[in-house]
Amino acid sequence: MNTLLIVILCLALVAVITLLVRVSMQKNEAIDRLLKEEQAIVEEERRMFCYLHDLGEAIAREDSQSAVYRLIVEGAMRVMESEGGALYLLDNAGRSLVPRYHSDQCVPLVALPERIASMARSNRPSLLSFLRLHAVNVSEGLLGGIFQTQKVEVINRLKEDTRLTGHGADLRGETTVMIGPLSSGTRQLGVLAVTSTAEGRVFTPNDYEVFRSLVEQSAFALANAMAHQEAAEKKQIEIELRSASDIQRILLPAQPPGISGLTIAGKNIPARVLSGDYFDYIPLEDGSLGVVIADVSGKGTAAAIITAMCRSAMRFSAQMTNVPSATLAAVNRQLYPDIREDMFITMIYLIVSPHDGRMRLARAGHTRPLIWRKKTGMVETLNSGGLAVGIDKGNVFERVTKDLDFQLDHGDTLLLYTDGVNEATDAQGEEFGEQRLHTTLTRLAPQGPQSVVDGLIQEVDNFCGGRRGHDDITLVVIQKN
Repeated sequence: MNTLLIVILCLALVAVITLLVRVSMQKNEAIDRLLKEEQAIVEEERRMFCYLHDLGEAIAREDSQSAVYRLIVEGAMRVMESEGGALYLLDNAGRSLVPRYHSDQCVPLVALPERIASMARSNRPSLLSFLRLHAVNVSEGLLGGIFQTQKVEVINRLKEDTRLTGHGADLRGETTVMIGPLSSGTRQLGVLAVTSTAEGRVFTPNDYEVFRSLVEQSAFALANAMAHQEAAEKKQIEIELRSASDIQRILLPAQPPGISGLTIAGKNIPARVLSGDYFDYIPLEDGSLGVVIADVSGKGTAAAIITAMCRSAMRFSAQMTNVPSATLAAVNRQLYPDIREDMFITMIYLIVSPHDGRMRLARAGHTRPLIWRKKTGMVETLNSGGLAVGIDKGNVFERVTKDLDFQLDHGDTLLLYTDGVNEATDAQGEEFGEQRLHTTLTRLAPQGPQSVVDGLIQEVDNFCGGRRGHDDITLVVIQKN
């Protein structure tokens, strides 16, 4: 009996020891599993940190956009330990998702035409060429669906996803995919995807959370990179505009010409960096002086280019004849083929004879010149017909553009100006107008041409309340001594 009891006790002890060993082993296995999971999480966090660090460095260095796109995709692939990846960004029109980087091993995430699918089975490069060039509509297909819902998705069997129509399902194989929308604030940027074969990688719930965080951080970094790029481009444009503005100023007269019996002053003030107005003094072969003032419709670079073309054409044509209307006709015929339909140039060309002080002008649709007569103290308007340059190829222009002869007596003052003066508006939208222009000219003319230029500009600024208008201002003032 004692022997049986001892055996039973021994067996029970063995069972307990076995159970304890098994529990201990299971506990150790659980600990090992937890350690491995913790190590995997730590390693994943390390990869994420390295990715974000590299991305931040690239933005700080102001790397090219293509380099940043590649870094985002390849960094996402490293973090998620995936085999492929692709980045699609919204185009400027907001209608299409454009592939910005597509890795070599990333399977097609868009519908394939039959021709491309057929070629791809024997020619992988042809497939990659298609995938790297083919944009997709923002409201269509798998990528469009993710972009519209703005939600991260895990797709375990890509080839069975009903949003991928077309051919080439076999080219996707047994692929699992994670795709997420890239957005920063209210700005939607595009989508980011990572892919892997089912044998190579199975994305876990933890991977989903990591990828969602990666997408958010990538979108934030991408928005910063775009902002840096836009700022750099804007800065470069500003530098180029400043250079162009400097060239424009060089093309304007540095000082008034010296001509017996006359005092002349002129000034151009651009509304923006570049001006669509210009004025010029052209010495002619017979000793006469040509005076030009012009205003190109529109603003900015296009108008500035036209002013340079007009200046060159005027300087060439002025030497061919001493008839103002004929000179403007020649300029019109030269420029008409190169001016857009929605653009034109208003001009006045004046020829001053140094021998008898006789003046002749032609007006091509420009604001009418004013003369302050010292003898009467009154302002008169010079009326002459004319059509703006660039509207008609020649026949009508030459029929309606006429010359006008006139004289200045001692103390008389001639004012040529662009519509940036009389059409300047105050805060209530009221224009400076012709009457104020006449009153200001009457007050300033006795003080000389430079006083008229400076005082009229100051008067316009005061009227506008210090708000510089949206139009260029150009003035030329001539006074008979």
